[in-house]
Amino acid sequence: MHMSKTVVLSLLICALFTLNNLAQSDEASSGFSWQEDEQSVALYDGSHLVLKFNYAFLDHKDLNVPEKEPRRFAGDYIYPLYGVLGENLLDDAPKDHYHHHGVFWTWPGVFVHQEDGTAKQFDLWTSNTAIRQRFLKMDSMDVQDGNAILSIENGWFIGANSTTPDEDLNPSKKGFSIAENAAFYGEKIMDEKVTLTVHPVEVVENIKSRAIDFRLELTPTTKDVSLQGAEKKSYGGLTIRFRPRGKIGVDEFITTDEGVAKDDMPEKPLRWADYTSRFDGLDASTGKSDALSGAAIFLAPDFPDYPPTWLTRYYGPLCVGFPGVVAQRFEAGKTVVMKARIWIHEGLVAPELLKKVYEDYAAGNDFQE
Repeated sequence: MHMSKTVVLSLLICALFTLNNLAQSDEASSGFSWQEDEQSVALYDGSHLVLKFNYAFLDHKDLNVPEKEPRRFAGDYIYPLYGVLGENLLDDAPKDHYHHHGVFWTWPGVFVHQEDGTAKQFDLWTSNTAIRQRFLKMDSMDVQDGNAILSIENGWFIGANSTTPDEDLNPSKKGFSIAENAAFYGEKIMDEKVTLTVHPVEVVENIKSRAIDFRLELTPTTKDVSLQGAEKKSYGGLTIRFRPRGKIGVDEFITTDEGVAKDDMPEKPLRWADYTSRFDGLDASTGKSDALSGAAIFLAPDFPDYPPTWLTRYYGPLCVGFPGVVAQRFEAGKTVVMKARIWIHEGLVAPELLKKVYEDYAAGNDFQE
């Protein structure tokens, strides 16, 4: 059977049109892209939101935080963060702790050492003193080798203006240009650099998962700075505030090297910890939004004071406590680096598998910088 040239050409055009539509469909459903606005940068995987990094100093009036509450304003944190089942894992400024903001890194004890031997004390954790983290520079916002990379520079400022919203300091500076407000913020005591490397979703031992590598660099500027965690609890440092629901052992599970915890754990030396609950993730077998899912914090083997003490609480937070209850002094101009991985997963993962995934992470990376 012979086809005319017109028929062949028509078939070729149809085939090309179909391939083009398929390519556009794939592009819409997979692959990372960044979008920024005047308050945050958002990462999408295809059309699905993965996370937002809130770099600006935000007013939490939309979360019903009282107007005169000092914790109403916050910045420099991740919220929301979505799991692999389409669920938001995090809480932001919950009523029980207005100072908890998704994934954040703050300390209750910040001591700025003076030339006369004294030290000025601040509380970056509860925001009830004149110290805040403020945005300075967007270093990079890219997609490389299939991974999404974000690097942001912030500063820790002390003084009355450190707590003033950007729109009140200089209304003309918004978005990335708010960094030009830095001269208004007060005295900068710490340089902070945060780098996120977000990996594509993958299946590990039949578990759908995503890894996010977290790197925090802190450098005191012109004066030594000491950091200290909370007495008898150790919190202060990298923290994830989850938004669980249900009952412990049925709907909520905290898992460590020692298995599933029956209760909260203060001042507990840990290499990793996992929080699993029901975050409205879709259960494909039932069609209901009540599937178990969660995320673990894995600490790099070269994390300072490895393994540091943690505070884990079933009401929502996993707190990596470095340096813990004993203050540690950091010399001006010298950088301390903290590296971890946030491993997001579906289901309730067995302790043995969590341990294996952690050990694969620890063994498969170069932590000798």
